[in-house]
Amino acid sequence: MTPRTFYEKLADAQQQRRSDVALLLAPKLSRMPLPIAAYDDPFLPFGKAIIDVTRDLVCAYVFDLAAYLALGAAGAIALERTIAYARADGTTVTILDAPFATGAYVEAASDGGFCVDGVTVTQTEAAAAYTAEQGRAAFVVVAVPNQHLTGVDLYLPHESRFLATNGAQRVYQIRLLGESYLYAGSREDFAEQVRAAVSAEKTHA
Repeated sequence: MTPRTFYEKLADAQQQRRSDVALLLAPKLSRMPLPIAAYDDPFLPFGKAIIDVTRDLVCAYVFDLAAYLALGAAGAIALERTIAYARADGTTVTILDAPFATGAYVEAASDGGFCVDGVTVTQTEAAAAYTAEQGRAAFVVVAVPNQHLTGVDLYLPHESRFLATNGAQRVYQIRLLGESYLYAGSREDFAEQVRAAVSAEKTHA
């Protein structure tokens, strides 16, 4: 069986969930909800709790590499396991926001590394290395929309959205919900608060 392309997987996720929303996972020790702060290594239980209550609402999760690496090796392990947890259903799209400046880190994104569906890169020249493997996309981070970058997957941080172009065939939009949604709650009911915040945004799709 031919592996699905990134765009096919994204289209399936958006259709099944009826959502073009993605949630940013950028864990910070100083913002851990009370029930999670008790863990010695809180990033993995935090990520799993968030995914459990939002999986049916989002088409993708975007993982902030720098946020996870703030814990060093423990953070890298938490990132790897949280990505695997998000991908376990076979539908959810995962994107690693690095962003990579060169193609030297392909193995980190590959099945032998963090095993994500997409990555962010700083320039178009680096994108080809990450898309060489079937099923992976590379989003070029741009400050403002650039009309000269046609047929290129883009991440527009100022607009909190990704544009997956699938060549010139169709453009898929992913709306990214940031930290205000991730940390919508901080007490015992934090997970329910996060779900409510993401659910309210999804209804606007």
